[in-house]
Amino acid sequence: MQKNTPSSRFSRDEFCDLIDTRLQQLESSQDARRQYAAVLAALRSSFEAFQKSRLRQA
Repeated sequence: MQKNTPSSRFSRDEFCDLIDTRLQQLESSQDARRQYAAVLAALRSSFEAFQKSRLRQA
């Protein structure tokens, strides 16, 4: 029986770029900021911490 390894559609860097771009789009939207300000701030903070930890590991 052969084990299927999932093939990734994006590299980790490409995926991080996609997340960053989408966050920027949401952060620039007044409706999104008004409705989801706390969530966007938490996502941005977590994403930046993740990016910093990746840089330290590299």
